[in-house]
Amino acid sequence: MNDSHAAETHPPSTAPARDVTARLTAAFVVGFVGLSTEIAYTRVISFKLFYYYTYFVIGLALLGLGAASAIVSLSPRLRRADTVSLVARLAPVAGVVGLVSYAVVARLQLDTQKIWASAVGIAGPQFLKLLVMSIALTMVFFAIGLVLAKLIVAEAHEVRRLYFWDLTGAALGCLTAVPLQAWIGPPNMIVASNLALVALGVWLAVRSGRHLAFAGGLGAVALAAMLLAVSIPIRTDATKTLRVDQEVLAGDWGAVFRVDATQTTKDLITLNHDGLWGSSIWRYDGTRKTTARFDIDSRQIPFAALDEPPENMLIIGAAGGNEIMAARTYGAKNIDAVELNPVTASLLRNEFAEFTGNITEQPGVNYVQGDGRTFLARSDKNYDLIWFVAPDSYAASNAATSGAFVLSESYLYTEEMLTTAYSHLTDRGMIVSQFGDFQFESAPNRTARYLATARSALNEEMGGKQGDFANHTGLTVEGVEASIAKISTILLFKNPPEPVAMERVTKVVEEIPDGRVVHLPGVDGTGEGITAQIISGDDATVTRLVADYPYDISAINDNGPFFWHFTPFSNVDAMFSRNYSDSEIAIGERLLLMLVLIATITAALFLWLPFGLARRKSTVKVRGKARLFLYFASIGLGFIFVEVAMIQRFSLLLGFPTLSLSVSLFTLLLATAVGARYSDRFGANVRVRLTATTVALWAVTLLYLVISRPITNVALAWPQGARIVLVFAMLFPIGVLLGMFLPTGIDRANLTAESQDPDDDGRLVAWCWAVNGFFSVLGSSTGTILSMSFGFNRTVVIGLLLYVVAAVLLSQGGGEPATDEQADPGVTGADDGMVDAAAPSAG
Repeated sequence: MNDSHAAETHPPSTAPARDVTARLTAAFVVGFVGLSTEIAYTRVISFKLFYYYTYFVIGLALLGLGAASAIVSLSPRLRRADTVSLVARLAPVAGVVGLVSYAVVARLQLDTQKIWASAVGIAGPQFLKLLVMSIALTMVFFAIGLVLAKLIVAEAHEVRRLYFWDLTGAALGCLTAVPLQAWIGPPNMIVASNLALVALGVWLAVRSGRHLAFAGGLGAVALAAMLLAVSIPIRTDATKTLRVDQEVLAGDWGAVFRVDATQTTKDLITLNHDGLWGSSIWRYDGTRKTTARFDIDSRQIPFAALDEPPENMLIIGAAGGNEIMAARTYGAKNIDAVELNPVTASLLRNEFAEFTGNITEQPGVNYVQGDGRTFLARSDKNYDLIWFVAPDSYAASNAATSGAFVLSESYLYTEEMLTTAYSHLTDRGMIVSQFGDFQFESAPNRTARYLATARSALNEEMGGKQGDFANHTGLTVEGVEASIAKISTILLFKNPPEPVAMERVTKVVEEIPDGRVVHLPGVDGTGEGITAQIISGDDATVTRLVADYPYDISAINDNGPFFWHFTPFSNVDAMFSRNYSDSEIAIGERLLLMLVLIATITAALFLWLPFGLARRKSTVKVRGKARLFLYFASIGLGFIFVEVAMIQRFSLLLGFPTLSLSVSLFTLLLATAVGARYSDRFGANVRVRLTATTVALWAVTLLYLVISRPITNVALAWPQGARIVLVFAMLFPIGVLLGMFLPTGIDRANLTAESQDPDDDGRLVAWCWAVNGFFSVLGSSTGTILSMSFGFNRTVVIGLLLYVVAAVLLSQGGGEPATDEQADPGVTGADDGMVDAAAPSAG
C-alpha cells in the first residue's frame, strides 16, 4: 500500500453493496484453492521426501494462514483498504508466489536422512535446505492467508456468510482432490490452483475497473511461471530408489501413492512407491522356468504347511502379482487377490499384462482393487490360507497421513482384524503374515508387535490355556543381521498342525538362504529373542517382557491402530539420539515434536512479540481480551482434535484411506459451513446458545463413540455408496455444531471492540483470527500425538472438554462485552496487543 491509495480506504462497514458477490466469490475461491493446494502438496512432499513429512505441509499451511492474520491485525493500512481493491491485487500476487514456490520445492534436492543420523556438520546443510523448502511452502499459504484474513476482518459483520462460502469452497476442494489427483496429478493441481488465484484477481480488477494493468501484468508473469513450474521434474530425496534421470516405463499419481515402474532386469520390473522400492512385477508364462525363484524363497512356506494345496485362499496386498504366481505354482485352486492401489492394479491388468502372462485373468484368479479388510468383511467364504504379504509398504499410511494427520496407522494389523480373519479360516486354515525386520536379532519390533497383538486377540479362540498359543503359532526367519533382506514369516493356525506338516516347513526353511526356524509347534527351533518368548511364555511373563522392552510393542486395536509407532513420546531424550541403525524408528515422532516446537517458537515471533510491541503504542485498554484469547485457542485446538480422530475412525468404515479423507473432510467442512452460517438462528443469548450447542455436541459425539464399533462391524459389508451416506449422516450433525462457535466468538470480538475502541477497525477480530490459526497449528501435531498416545476416543473427549472451556468463557457476561468491572483482574492492563504472560491463567 502507498499513499496514492488513501482515497480508496474506508471503514469496512461502508463497503458498497454491489461488491458483496465479489467478496463471497473471493472467499469461495480462496477456500477451494487453500485446501486443494494443501492436499496436493502432501502428496508431492510424500513423493519427494517421505510420508511423515506431510506433517510439515499441514503445519506450515496453518502457520502461513496464522501469520497472515497476525500481519493484517497489526496493519491499519491493510485493514482499512477497500476489500475488493486489495484482494484484486493480493490474489494474483499470491498466485505468482505459489507458482515460484512450487518451482523451488520441486527443484531443491535434499538428503533428509543426514539430518537425523549424521554429525552436525553434515546435517546442517541439509537442515538449511529443509528450512528453505519450508519457507517456500509457508509463503504459499501466507499469501493465501492474507486474502482470507482481509475478507474476514474487513467484513466481520458478514462473517457468517463469508465463512460459509470459504468453508464450502474448501469442502469442494476436498471432494474434488481425489479425482483431480487421479486425473491431472498433484503437481498440476498446485499449478492450476495458483492460476485460479491469478484469475480471481483479474476478474475482480475487471469487475471493479481498477488495477487492470497490475492484474494483467501479473497474469502474464503467472503464465510464464506456470511454464517454468510444469517443466521442472520433482527431484526426490537422495536416499530414494527412484532418481530423476531414471527411465520410467509406466506409472502415475494414485490416490494412495505414486507408482513408477522401472526395468531392473529383463525378467523383473520394480514398482517404486512414492519413489521407494515397493514391489515387483516378474515375467511369468505359467511354467516352472519363470517361477524357479520360489525354490529358495520364503513364499513357499505357507504351502509347505498345508497337507494339500489350498482350495480357497486370500492374498491381501497382491501388488504386482508375485504371490499369485507362487499360489499357482504350488497348486492353489481359487485365489482372491486384493490390492489397495488402483495404479498398481491398472499396471498389472494393462501395461504389463502380457509381461505377466495375463496373470489377473487366469482361471481361478480373482484380482480385486480395494481394501483387504472391507473385502473380508463382505466375504462369506472360509479360506485355507489368508496371506498378508507385507502390506507394510506404507501405502495406507501415505494416504492417511496426508489427510487425517496421523502417523502410519494400519487397520490390517489390529486385534479386530485378526479376529475377523481368524473367523474366516477353515478347520485346516491359517493366517500368514510376513514382515521385513531390519534388525531381527536385536530389535524385531514389527514381528514382536504382531505376535503380541495376535496373542491378545486370538489366545481365547486358540484355547486360552498356557501353551495353546504356542501350539497354534509358528515363526521362521530368513536373513541375518548383516544382510539386506530379513524376512520373518508368522503362521497362525486355526488348529494345531500335524507334526508331518511342521517337518515339511523345516525342510523348506533349510533350503532358504540364511533361513531358520525360531518356533514351530513340536519342533526344536532356535527359540531366540523376545519373539519366541512372546509365543511360548505365560501371560505374566509376556506382560513383563512387553513392558520392559525398549520399544513399544504392545497390542494394538482399532482405537489406536498405530502399528509402526514403536517409540513412546515420553522417551524424548533417546528419540533425538543420532545413533540409529534403523532409519525408520522415531523419525515420525521426532518430526511431530519438532513441529510443535517450531510452531510454538514461530507463534511467539509472529504473534506474541509483534502484539507485545504494538501494545506499547496503544492508548486504549481493551478489557476481556484474555477471555477471547482462551476462547479462540480452545476452539482452535478442540476442532482439530475432534477432526483428526473422527476422520481417522471413518477410514476404517470407508476402507480406502483417501476416500475417507475426501468424504469425511468434505462432510465436516460443509457441515461446519452450515453451522457457521446459521449460528445466529439459535437464540440471541450467547450463554443459552453455547450451553445448548455444547450439550448437543457432547450428546451426539458420545453417541457416535458408543455406536461406532458395532455399526462399523455391520456396515463394512455394505456397498460403498451406502457407507458413504452413513458417514455423511453421522458426521454432519457434529460438523454443524462445531461450526457455531467461531462466528459467535467473532460477534463477541466485534461487540467488545465497538464498545471500548471505536477506532479498532477490525484489529481485535484479526487478532482473534490469528490466535485461532496458531492454535490450529499446534493442534494438528498435538492432536496426532494424543491419538498415538491415548487413542482416538480419548482425543475426541479432550476436544469436547476444550469446547466446554470455550462455552464457559464466552458465556460469562451474559453475551455482552465485558465491562471494566467485569474484566479479569489479571488482564486489566491488556490492550490492542497480546495479553500479558499471566493473562491466560487469570482468564
